[in-house]
Amino acid sequence: MKPVIVAGAALTVLWFALLAQRPLYEPDEGRYAEIPREMLAGDWVTPHLDGLVYLEKPPLQYWITAIFYKMFGESEATARLCTGLAGYLSLLTVFLVSRRLWGLEAGYKALLLCLGSALFVLLGHQLTLDMTLSFFLLFALACFLCAQCERREARRGAAWMLGCWAAMALAVLTKGLIGLLIPGATLLIYVSWQRDWEALRRLNVRWGLPLFALITLPWFVLVARANPVFLKFFFIREHFERFLTPIEHRSEPWWFFLTVLGIGTLPWLPIALRALLAPGAAAVPRGEFDPRRVLWVWCVFVWAFFSCSDAKLIPYVLPLVPALAMLCAADAAAGKRRELILGAVLSLLACIGVLAFVGGFWTSVSARALAPQMRPVILWTAGLLAAIGAACLLLIGRRRHDAALAVLCLGWFLGLCTVLLAAERVQGFFSAKDVALALIADSRSPSAPAPVYAVQIYDQSLPFYLKRPVALVDYRDEFTPGLSQAPGRGIATLGEFSERWRSSSAGYAIMPFETFDELAARGVPMRGVSRYRDQILVSRQ
Repeated sequence: MKPVIVAGAALTVLWFALLAQRPLYEPDEGRYAEIPREMLAGDWVTPHLDGLVYLEKPPLQYWITAIFYKMFGESEATARLCTGLAGYLSLLTVFLVSRRLWGLEAGYKALLLCLGSALFVLLGHQLTLDMTLSFFLLFALACFLCAQCERREARRGAAWMLGCWAAMALAVLTKGLIGLLIPGATLLIYVSWQRDWEALRRLNVRWGLPLFALITLPWFVLVARANPVFLKFFFIREHFERFLTPIEHRSEPWWFFLTVLGIGTLPWLPIALRALLAPGAAAVPRGEFDPRRVLWVWCVFVWAFFSCSDAKLIPYVLPLVPALAMLCAADAAAGKRRELILGAVLSLLACIGVLAFVGGFWTSVSARALAPQMRPVILWTAGLLAAIGAACLLLIGRRRHDAALAVLCLGWFLGLCTVLLAAERVQGFFSAKDVALALIADSRSPSAPAPVYAVQIYDQSLPFYLKRPVALVDYRDEFTPGLSQAPGRGIATLGEFSERWRSSSAGYAIMPFETFDELAARGVPMRGVSRYRDQILVSRQ
């Protein structure tokens, strides 16, 4: 037991230490770090980004992160702490629920599979809303499974269902109606298929629905009263139009998420396919509760729903991964010789793929700029993948299948940790931290900071590092609703900006090189401070 405790402690330290090893990357990390920072200024009802009203998402993660800022200070680590904590709690939930349903071995197996998922580990350390949403959805699923397993204990089952209702409410407060859609659709499809009508009678709607309303409605009422455009924008634009129309310009082919899940679960993809391709193999008679079928329906619905959507982003299918890990762990035969051999072979093929990528990676100008920083990391990762595959095959040959699965998943986890650590090497390509530091170093009046303009471009992490908003010039995008309410916060055209710039005695602006050339041709006075990717930072002085 002591080795397990030591391994758990080491995993815990490593998991949270990785939250602080790199700057905030564009665009999501900068956005979701800045909104709670501005929330500390006093408005905890209406989220703001760059000083403008930002109504795209509910505020729960912003609230949590703002509290962390208050407790631990504003930093990259505290900005990511909510995401990291949600990922860590997801690991615990997967382990505990699988152990409760199918035994200790299943608990360890589910935990290992999550650790071996690139999609889960990387998104558990990247600041987005998706891991927090995934955790609350997972917790709702876990409470439902436990409640239905307690059918002989009515009070205990009812208490578990209250946990399910509360978790769904928190999911809605994290990212909207998807927190209700996924559990609700899963329940209806499962009950229709399994004919388990008893599941409907044990939802504890009498107390659960008021609890759900008590958690969710206050914020929606308050924000709607403060912002008359909220209801139409949030429910119509951000839900129906986002998913049913190509308004977000995020269309991908129907098989997009098959690729995402294949790569995201690569070392245990054979185990996942075994679980997903046998939906009718349940041993539970119709009319009785079957947790495996609940998990199968959950996984397939999440994939199908987002595959049919006109908006596709990689993190959308994250809620599928923990449920899939538990589904795989439910099968005692999963992860045995054949699946493990295929997993080891996939690791070796991944090594070859990484080396082939290195061979063709350095052809573009941007890739050659990245080469000095990334070549050692990529070669190290390729070597690690080869070692994982070889060690796994050796253990399989000795019939140590459980050890082979541990080596396979933990080896991939360590490889993913290497990727996260290496991300700091290329911060200049993906974060505005360097340009913020250059601006602060160049500023001559720290006590009275000069205005900063973002001209025809906006780096999400720049306001976070500057600790103040920037003025938008000829740029709207996601700020359209906010600028409509406060048009004076932006500058509509380059001509207006040129006039204001000429009349000011101090100021900084970041802009694309093409914009710089255009303004220079107009005779606009600018002093270059630093170059950043395909942008330039200039000063009025």
